[in-house]
Amino acid sequence: MKINLRFLVLGVFVAILITDRGFNQLFFEREDDALLGKYYYLLVGFSLALSLLNLRYMSVGMRRWFFAVLTALGLLALESYQGWGSWMVYPHVFSKLTVLLHIFGAYAYYRRVGQPPFGPLVFLILLGLGINLAFFNSDSLSLNAFLNNERGFVTTSAYLFLVVGLLNLNWFLQRGHLLHVCLFFGCMAMIVFLQHRTVWVSTAVALPLNLLLLRRVPGVRFSPQRLLVLGLLPVLVGGVGGVAAILDNPNVIKRLEASIEDIQNPDKQGTGSWRMKQYEAYEPVLRERPVLGWRLDGFELPVQFYSDDTDAPIWENFTGHHFHSFYLDRLFYFGIVGVLLVLLMPIYVVAKRLLQPGPIPAATAALMACCATLVVYAISYDWPAYYYALVGLMLAGVQASAPVPVAAPARRPLAHTLTSPEPAPSALTY
Repeated sequence: MKINLRFLVLGVFVAILITDRGFNQLFFEREDDALLGKYYYLLVGFSLALSLLNLRYMSVGMRRWFFAVLTALGLLALESYQGWGSWMVYPHVFSKLTVLLHIFGAYAYYRRVGQPPFGPLVFLILLGLGINLAFFNSDSLSLNAFLNNERGFVTTSAYLFLVVGLLNLNWFLQRGHLLHVCLFFGCMAMIVFLQHRTVWVSTAVALPLNLLLLRRVPGVRFSPQRLLVLGLLPVLVGGVGGVAAILDNPNVIKRLEASIEDIQNPDKQGTGSWRMKQYEAYEPVLRERPVLGWRLDGFELPVQFYSDDTDAPIWENFTGHHFHSFYLDRLFYFGIVGVLLVLLMPIYVVAKRLLQPGPIPAATAALMACCATLVVYAISYDWPAYYYALVGLMLAGVQASAPVPVAAPARRPLAHTLTSPEPAPSALTY
C-alpha cells in the first residue's frame, strides 16, 4: 500500500504558525517565555537557511528583494557597530527586518516542492484554535463576554478564521461539498462573535475581492443550487440552533451597533481614537526623519505617548515603541523606505499575475484575497509573524500559476538552407 506523505511539506509553514498566540499558548503559559523567545530566533535562522538553500528557485525580482533585505540588515549592523560597538545592539529594531525572512523562506521552499495540501492545513488550524478556545479561552465563548466586549482570544488568532473561511468558500463553489460551506459559515460566525473589529473590516474587504478572483478559478460554478445553499443554510442553522433568539436580545443588538459605530468613527471612539492619539503624538518625530526613519536611535528616543490620566509615558523608556499600526511602526523605525521594502514587491508580483491570462487555483485565489487585506489590517496592527510566511506561500502559488511562455519554433540555419541540395523530384510528378 502506498502512503501519501505530501502533508509533511506543511511543516515549514506550521513551524512559523506556532509563533501565533493561539497555538503557542498550548505549550507556553506566558507569552514572554524565554524558551519561546529562543524559538523565534531559531525560526529566523531557519528561514534564512531555507532561502539560501533554495535561492535558485526564486524569480529574479524575488531574489533582488531578498538581497535588498539582506543589504538593509547588513547596513543596520554596521550602524550598530559604529555607534554602539555591538553588531546587534537592539534586537527589537532588527526584528522589523528579520521577520521578512519568513517570506523568502516559505516562498523559496514552496517554489521548489510545490503548493502544500491545504486540506490538512485547514484541519490543523481549526484543531489548534479549537483546543485553545476550549481549554484556554473558554470565557471568550460566553454571551457575557460578547456583551462586555471581553476578548481573551487575540486578534491575530481570530484573523486565521478568515483564511480558513475563504479557502472553504472557494472549495464549495468549485466542488459543491456541503462540509465546505458549513466550515465557511462557521468561520464567519466566529469572526463576528469574537468582535475584533479590524478582522471584521478585513473580512468585508476580502469577500468581494475573493469573488472577483473566482472568475479566474477553473471549475467554479455559481449554480442556483449552490447559491440557494449559501442563502438558506445560515437561516436554517440559526433557527435550529437558537441563534435567532440570541439576535433578538436587545443587548446583543446594542453591542453590535456599538462595534459598528466604533468602525464608522475611528477617530472619535473605541481603540481607533487611541491609535489616532498615538499617531498625533509621534507625527512631529516622523517629520524629522521621513525617508529612512530613526532606526537604532529610535529605540533610545523617549516615549512620546502619554496617559491622559497620569501624564506618564504609556510605556517605560528603552523598551521600544509599541505601535498599534504597521505603518506607524515602519515609518518610525525605517521611514518611507521601510514601508516600501515590505509592500512594493508583493503588490508588483500580484498585479503582474492579474494582468496575465490563465487560471488561478482556488486556494491561491483565497490566499491572494486574504493577503490583500493586510493593507487594511496594517492600519490597526502590525502584521503577525505567521502572515509573512503566508505571503511567501501566496507569492509562490501566484508565480507557479503564471502561464509558461510558448517557445518559438527553432529556425533552420541560413547557411544550411543555402547549401542544402534541392530534394529530388518524386517519380509521381513525371
